[in-house]
Amino acid sequence: MRTDYHPTPTEVVASWIPHDARWHEAARAAAAVGSDELRRYVTALVHEQRDGDRELGDEYDLRSIGAVVEDMGVGGLAAVEWNKVRDALLLPLTKRI
Repeated sequence: MRTDYHPTPTEVVASWIPHDARWHEAARAAAAVGSDELRRYVTALVHEQRDGDRELGDEYDLRSIGAVVEDMGVGGLAAVEWNKVRDALLLPLTKRI
């Protein structure tokens, strides 16, 4: 079994944000506007520790963000394919309708 696999930044974000109850609704709303809006929202979470107008101060939130940054590795958010993350957020919703 291969154990040296490291997920891409796109896989990290696409696996994280749709399933995190703290941020998935705002992320879905941003994704509905477009990939650029989603990128801005997630970038604010990760780099500015800000959820819209609210600063993140909860230690659990900050540790979660730190873990995502660590998992993304060297490429970070710059290497994310935002259209794929957008699909991860929106396609499950359209399939339910």
